[in-house]
Amino acid sequence: ELVENLIREGFIFWQSFDIAPEGEVYAQRYHVHDYPHVGIIDPRTRRLMWKKEGWTQQNPMTAETFAEMAMDFCSRHSFDKPPQAPRPPGAAARPTKRPMHEMSEDEQVQAAMRASLQVGGGGGDDEVDEDEDEDYEMEEEEDYDDVEYLGSSADADSKPKAQEEEKPKEPSLLDQLLDMNLGDEPANGARIQIRMPDGKRTVRKFDPSQPVKAIYAFIAQTNEDTKGGKEFVLMAGFPPKDLLEDLDNTIDNCKLSGQAITVRWK
Repeated sequence: ELVENLIREGFIFWQSFDIAPEGEVYAQRYHVHDYPHVGIIDPRTRRLMWKKEGWTQQNPMTAETFAEMAMDFCSRHSFDKPPQAPRPPGAAARPTKRPMHEMSEDEQVQAAMRASLQVGGGGGDDEVDEDEDEDYEMEEEEDYDDVEYLGSSADADSKPKAQEEEKPKEPSLLDQLLDMNLGDEPANGARIQIRMPDGKRTVRKFDPSQPVKAIYAFIAQTNEDTKGGKEFVLMAGFPPKDLLEDLDNTIDNCKLSGQAITVRWK
């Protein structure tokens, strides 16, 4: 049922024998070496994006294995992004950039000097050669837009903070999820497979009339990282869709029964 729903929602299914004319063309074009064979093709470019072939009874590809592979593929590829051109054969991959915190003090100083020369103009050219040998990666700059500076506003209220009336703090979404009462798992309900970022999978039944928020609450209450305040997003379908906008919609209305949901850390 899980594989059926996954293929119906995210793929166009096509099947052929290797001795059929269409099958022979496919095997030649995509270099099929063994059977059975299953592949995923980008319909925009006709590029073979993923394949699995030659499994046996001793080493089978089960429905659960395929569902896991397909969910992982869907979580990494989306029609919302333009198709990627294949890397030319023999093309050398660019060296991996090193995070700033892994560099020595001398290397950090040199990296900062190179970055300041590029930004400050040492030379007059606006374009930067992307192939230049760089062995560092500048960490993200902190966003200070929301920082309040003392004395920065001329209209600031001079009234001492202690005398201001404190407004009650509204609970965050994570606090709401941790406090939500899920009740017992129903014997018959919407069966949903949940895949965590570490690859672990959990299957749980939910009351179809419950909001999607109940799935978020289940993850928040059963995972140690989320209990500690780590934020996450839920993706389902193909192309993968963020379920946050359907937080208050019901599981039944979102047709999540039999679906696989992928959890990603923010």
